[in-house]
Amino acid sequence: MATPDIESPDRTDLKQIDHAHFFEAMDSPPLLTEALRSAFRRAKTWSFQRNTGLGSAD
Repeated sequence: MATPDIESPDRTDLKQIDHAHFFEAMDSPPLLTEALRSAFRRAKTWSFQRNTGLGSAD
């Protein structure tokens, strides 16, 4: 059993201003840009090819 003085690696302490900005972004994320959509498509294709050994996800 962990003692209280050992901090969890899953815990992050935020300053009050950072806390507000973080949760604002979680509640209202910005719209995706075309560059980000393109990056997601590339990642999906790469992941599919890596996991299946096939040439394309489409």
